[in-house]
Amino acid sequence: MSEKKLRRLPLAAAAMVACMSAQADYQSPDGNFRLSGFGTLGAVKTTTNDAIYGYPGQGGGATKHGSLDPDSKIAVQGTYKFAPTVSATSQVMTKYDADGQYIPNINWAFAKWQAMPGLSFRAGRMGAPLFMISDFRDVGYANTFVRPPLDVYGQVPISQFEGLDAAYQFNAGEATITSTFWTGDSKSDYASSLARAPSQVILKRSVGLNVLAELSNGWSLRVGRSQGKMTVKSELADQLAAGAQGATLAGGYAAFIAGAGNGAFAGIGGPAAVAAAQASRAQMAQVASLLNVEGVKATFTGIGLAYDQDNWVGSLEFTKRKTDSYVSDTTGWYSMVGYRVDRFTPYIGLSKIKSDRRSSNPLSASALRSSAVVTNSGGSSSPLYAGAVALDTGVNNVYGGINAVLGTQKQDERTVTVGVRWDATSSLAVKAQFDRVTKPADSQGMFLIADPTTASSAAFMNNKRSVNVMNLSVDFVF
Repeated sequence: MSEKKLRRLPLAAAAMVACMSAQADYQSPDGNFRLSGFGTLGAVKTTTNDAIYGYPGQGGGATKHGSLDPDSKIAVQGTYKFAPTVSATSQVMTKYDADGQYIPNINWAFAKWQAMPGLSFRAGRMGAPLFMISDFRDVGYANTFVRPPLDVYGQVPISQFEGLDAAYQFNAGEATITSTFWTGDSKSDYASSLARAPSQVILKRSVGLNVLAELSNGWSLRVGRSQGKMTVKSELADQLAAGAQGATLAGGYAAFIAGAGNGAFAGIGGPAAVAAAQASRAQMAQVASLLNVEGVKATFTGIGLAYDQDNWVGSLEFTKRKTDSYVSDTTGWYSMVGYRVDRFTPYIGLSKIKSDRRSSNPLSASALRSSAVVTNSGGSSSPLYAGAVALDTGVNNVYGGINAVLGTQKQDERTVTVGVRWDATSSLAVKAQFDRVTKPADSQGMFLIADPTTASSAAFMNNKRSVNVMNLSVDFVF
């Protein structure tokens, strides 16, 4: 299928809304096969062209011009029972990805064994149960918000894993308790800039435990914890690490140190110049270590509280991400409350993400100052002029590249949300939502920077900004 055809899918979804929303999911006469689906047609527009709004990791999104890409999706799910206790489920979804395309993807493909009434096992590809609404985070119809708050749900780009889980459910008084242990591997492409290829985030040997308590009075409480070994494959980071340890820079340092030591740079040769070069070379070694994210420990912890009873609906979630790498440690939280009035549910929300730890650039751009050395030692007449200029350029290129990589980890922002949901039919909901996103200086928030080298992008990063985001979506199930 061509990219042109793939980009028509949100419009095709719009045409399907009318017929799909009027149909219930299909079930075979013998009851063994069931087919259902869901989708969203969503339009988003912001008040800036300096950054792009969408789900973190997507290869594009909305600006002042508006876009259907961030939220529009369609999925079909089928389940077949081979026996009363054995079944298989598969889900195929098409939504905007890190490459800026609509490519169908198998989100779920697992087998399930209901070993006992309260005990079940699953194996295959499943939704990664990291958040309170992980199982239905993509089902817009099942959520009050237009989308799960990105200040929380944007912290982890992984939405599925391949492995197994075991769930045990029992009653304790008026509460139903479900505990789930899961383990497996996962990976996801992640776009951090349109100026370079998407990165890939890989989690190996992940293990997690979630406990959900559902009370009869409408309250539910969920606690979850997971950890795994994380690897990040980034084209830019690999280039920078290779350059910092490359033969060109290594040879340049050696020549510079030798020349400065024997007085080749007459104006500044000697111990001071040698010490500056050696310090810069040591920092270059730290660069490679910083950018080599392979098999490092990563953990994620979440606590969620939800209420849904009579006219009131509300939720609160608190999450923490930690990694032993340049990927920042973050804390995210959101709260939401809504009140149903007939078929309408107005709601308000507040969310925030904060960087608890950021890695700093181990390379000082002024550690060597070879351009100043050249100027102070006779300019182009200096014996090592060409080498010093090349070395200076190499050092500054690596320095700027590291700043670009670390800049993607500056995600602090706060979001105020006001919206309304209209349940037009039993299987179709229309939502209008307004978000005001405020980010501090020295942060790109959860926005995507198209090209960090432009003046407008630098201004967006370096200054406090507030961006209004207007959302309109149609969610349906069938």
